[in-house]
Amino acid sequence: MAIHKLTDWEVRNATGERSDGGQLYLKVTPAGSRSWVFRWTVEGKRCRRGLGAYPGVSLALARATAAEWRQRLAEGGDIRERTKPAKAETFAEATAKLFELKQSALKGGGEAGRWMSTLNHHALSRPFAAKAVAEIVLADVVEIVRPVWERDVGRKLLNKIGQVMENARGRDARVLADVEKLAKAQLPQVRRRSVNHPALAWRDMPSLWASAGDDVKGLSFRFYLLNVPRVANVTRARWGEVDWEAGVWDIPPENMKSEEPFAAPLSRQSVDILREAKRRWGSSPDDYIFPDEDAYKHGRVSENAWGNWLKEGGWPSTCGKIAVPHGFRATFGTWCGDEEICSRVMQKRCIQHKVESPQDAAYLRSQLLRPRRDIMQAWADHVTSSEAERKARREEAERSRKRLAVLHPSRPGGDLDWTYADVLKWSRQTEPSYEPDLPSHQELERWARGDGID
Repeated sequence: MAIHKLTDWEVRNATGERSDGGQLYLKVTPAGSRSWVFRWTVEGKRCRRGLGAYPGVSLALARATAAEWRQRLAEGGDIRERTKPAKAETFAEATAKLFELKQSALKGGGEAGRWMSTLNHHALSRPFAAKAVAEIVLADVVEIVRPVWERDVGRKLLNKIGQVMENARGRDARVLADVEKLAKAQLPQVRRRSVNHPALAWRDMPSLWASAGDDVKGLSFRFYLLNVPRVANVTRARWGEVDWEAGVWDIPPENMKSEEPFAAPLSRQSVDILREAKRRWGSSPDDYIFPDEDAYKHGRVSENAWGNWLKEGGWPSTCGKIAVPHGFRATFGTWCGDEEICSRVMQKRCIQHKVESPQDAAYLRSQLLRPRRDIMQAWADHVTSSEAERKARREEAERSRKRLAVLHPSRPGGDLDWTYADVLKWSRQTEPSYEPDLPSHQELERWARGDGID
């Protein structure tokens, strides 16, 4: 018995009644409407049953239903029951089924939405999503991917569409196979350049540090700058992660991209920030280190707060764009290289990157806390260097004031009410002093300026 006699073109242009073989017929009315009919004989009685109208029921779907009914008849079944043809699985439904299979292996059960984001933005938001997955042809896939093909998101989109189609093919052999391979052959060859996160020049770090505020957003940002972990590590940090005795911040696996715990050595400046946060907001183990009452969704400082602050301040990156929080990890890496602080491998270890193969990791089990602590302390000293300089100037000014007050009570310094203008007036009316125990005029002026140092 010959089957599959008709083509799509013939179905669209047929008149009267046409046989596709295998007991499947296409019936065309004088008005041009088309519908599918299945015919068979039971105990000498001719029976017929409709499968639905074309193109709502495609040629491929009609053939599949007819094959199923032939099989049921061959097994002695009765297809005269009025059961509706199974609804064709759409691309959106096929995507949901694949995501359900992958969900348990995704970080946080896929709640962050990163795996689905590409499909949500470029495929599931378009009519393509409602199309029966068995009816999707190569041209449909190319049409969806082409607008973003030159960007890296295009590569990711095609890969995920291919995964959805391959998974659906396991349930329906009519689904197009080798989608990714075939679509690539229909798309132009492109040379994609990786787009790095805009990073601030490391020499500008002290100025940035000095500009950050001391509210919860400012303190959390400063803590991030000192440790350059991933942004979510800081915003989701809780007091139970801080080991005060060891001077280590133990980031739990659920907050790590690698889903493995990470011990971050704390610099002196980091500990100072934690002490300040503890004084202000408490330190119950389950509490967020940086809570934010204004953040209605999570009750902690927002992951977007720092980026918005950088944008408002117009902090430029080395590529001319506005710097972003994640880019400070590159700033740290550049500083390590330019200043010859450590090897590239050690620099990567400091910011949670895996640098060993699974085989090497089985033998290198040390956390290398001591060398990493030295590196992060040196980084913290650089970041806070402008503050350290101001502190040193204040201390120098105070020493000059005390020396002058003890040696010459009649001169500035003996009278604590003298202002900067008083000191300048006095210094211009007297000869420069070269006495070893007396401050110079320049020192006096620095002392006077110290009154206004933050």
